[in-house]
Amino acid sequence: MNRFTAFTAAAALAIAPLALATPSTAAPAKAGSYTVTAKVNKTMAIGKETTIKVKGRVTPKAAGQKVILQQRVGNKKSWKATGDAKIKSNGTYKLTDVPSTAGKRQYRVVKPASNGIRKGVSKALDVEVYSWSPLTARPVGPLQNVEFNGATIATDYYSASIVTVTPNVNGSIEYTLGRKCLQLRATYALTDQSASTASGAVAVSADGVVLANPSLNVGTVVQQTLDIEDAFRIRFDLATAVTSPSVAYTAIGSPEVLCTA
Repeated sequence: MNRFTAFTAAAALAIAPLALATPSTAAPAKAGSYTVTAKVNKTMAIGKETTIKVKGRVTPKAAGQKVILQQRVGNKKSWKATGDAKIKSNGTYKLTDVPSTAGKRQYRVVKPASNGIRKGVSKALDVEVYSWSPLTARPVGPLQNVEFNGATIATDYYSASIVTVTPNVNGSIEYTLGRKCLQLRATYALTDQSASTASGAVAVSADGVVLANPSLNVGTVVQQTLDIEDAFRIRFDLATAVTSPSVAYTAIGSPEVLCTA
């Protein structure tokens, strides 16, 4: 028994070093992720006019590597890459975008995985985009004695205009904007078809409040940009008058609205 016990102990001592030399099978620690900060210079933009600047910092620093600008429009769930930029030596970056489509959109910045560090994604940044569009392309409300046509005013042609149909008869038209527009711009005048003795006026109202009421004579051309922020409905009243048996046509030349939808 003593001899067997001694043999067992010796065998155990011989095996022990082999066990200590066996490589570890434990999973390696997971790599960290990049931290990406981001902010925009504007939260409201005008389509095709405003440049959105997205700035931020990447940690750990990854000088010379790229960050990717992504955005999504409206209620879309997927993100679309729309630009990239190199990270500076101090870890900062700057990206730019000029949005065109009206509506709500979000931006975010992605730093792809590299050097054993997982990708990082910034928070989503909200921007509301407004764009100019023809008022006559929007759904129309009540109207009387007006048509949508081109108008010649002081020898210049204005497409997509609102013009009285029957001469010497007043007209009116309304549009529902639903508080989604900021400005209205248009040219108000009598058309070149009107007689020299003709006169007229256009009253522009928002929710019953008169915003402008230019008086018109042949040769008078009034170009105005009006603030219509928070207006639910706008109305135009087109008046004509003559001092002799002749004709008068009142026109709203190429009206446009700056809206987000």
